[in-house]
Amino acid sequence: MDTTRAEELLNHLADVVDLPPYNNSDRVFLSRTLAVTSLHFAAAARRSCESHLALGAATVLRSQFEALLRSVWSFHRANEGQVEKLSSHLSMESQQATKNIPQAAEMLGDLEKVPQLANLLTSLREFKDSSWLPLNSFVHSGIHAVHWTKFEPPQGLLDQMFRGSNGLAVLAFQHLAILTGQQGLQTEVIAVCAAYSSCLPRPR
Repeated sequence: MDTTRAEELLNHLADVVDLPPYNNSDRVFLSRTLAVTSLHFAAAARRSCESHLALGAATVLRSQFEALLRSVWSFHRANEGQVEKLSSHLSMESQQATKNIPQAAEMLGDLEKVPQLANLLTSLREFKDSSWLPLNSFVHSGIHAVHWTKFEPPQGLLDQMFRGSNGLAVLAFQHLAILTGQQGLQTEVIAVCAAYSSCLPRPR
C-alpha cells in the first residue's frame, strides 16, 4: 500500500475543491456534508488498512460507499421532504422520521434516471456488484468476518480495500467539484489522479 502517495493525492484534491458551494440551499449543504462524511470514512479505512485491521476497513468502506451514494442522490433525486428530514437536528423524532429514506439499491435505481450521471453510475455499480455481499458479511459478522478473524488477512485483500477506498474518495472529490459550480474543476480532479495510479484501483 502506497500510503504516502495516497495522502498526497487526497490532500492535493482537497486543495483543488477548496471553494464555497455555488449556493447555500439545504440540498447543496446536505449533499456537501455527506460527501465530506464519505471522506471521513475513507480516512478510517486507510488507517485500518495500514494497521492490518481488515474487519474495520471493510466495515467503514461500506459506510464510505453509502455516504457517497447518498450525497449524490440527495443532490439529484431526493425530494424536498427527504432533504428536510436528513437536514434536521438530531433527536429521537428526527431519527424516527428518516426510517423510510431510500437505501443503496433504491438510490442507485433513482440515479439511473439522471442521464448525465452515466459514467459515475458505472463506477458505483461496479463497486456495489463486486463488493456489496462481502462487505455486508463483515458488517453483520457473517462468514467473512469469522474467517478473517481466525486467519491473517492477506496483503492483497488489504491493498484491494485500500485502493477501492481511495477510488471512492476521488469520486467524492469530483462531486464536491460539481457543488462549487466552477466549470472545469471536475476535469482538474481527474487530471490530478493521473500521477497516482499506485494507490488507486487497478484498471479492469
